[in-house]
Formats: sequence, structure tokens, C-alpha cells
Amino acid sequence: MMKKKYSDCFYCGVVVEERLMPREVRWEGRLFVFENVPMGVCTQCGEKFLVPQVAKSIDSMLQRPRKPTKTLAVPVHEYKSDVV
Repeated sequence: MMKKKYSDCFYCGVVVEERLMPREVRWEGRLFVFENVPMGVCTQCGEKFLVPQVAKSIDSMLQRPRKPTKTLAVPVHEYKSDVV
């Protein structure tokens, strides 16, 4: 698969390089994790960018659910301001 060319970072103006990264998406009250998603990552500030084709592909996968590759158990904590 050929790497895509990204514009410089919208936020800090530095070079953005493509990497395969996990992408977390909340959809219809549920958390989904997609692994090995090609996305642009700023080499300075770490901001992440998806090209429209990848975002549309993820949307399509959410609307036509398939059996996941694996399932993760994720602990959930409620934030309490008095915890130090």
C-alpha cells in the first residue's frame, strides 16, 4: 500500500508523516477500536489527521458491523476531583 502525502500540520506547521495507528471511535454509545489505521501524524505536536477516504471507510464499517478481530475489556473510572 502506497503512503499518502499529507499537508503540513494545520496546528503547528511541521511535517506530517503517515503511520499505522489505532483509532478509537464512539458510535451509538459504544466504543470501537480500529487497529492499523493509516493516518497522518505531526512529527512535532503529534496531532493526527485522517484522509476522507479512510474516515468514510471507518463509517461504513460501523454501519455494517462484522465480527471483531478481538474484544478488549476496558476499565472505566469516574473522575473525582478530590482524589490526589
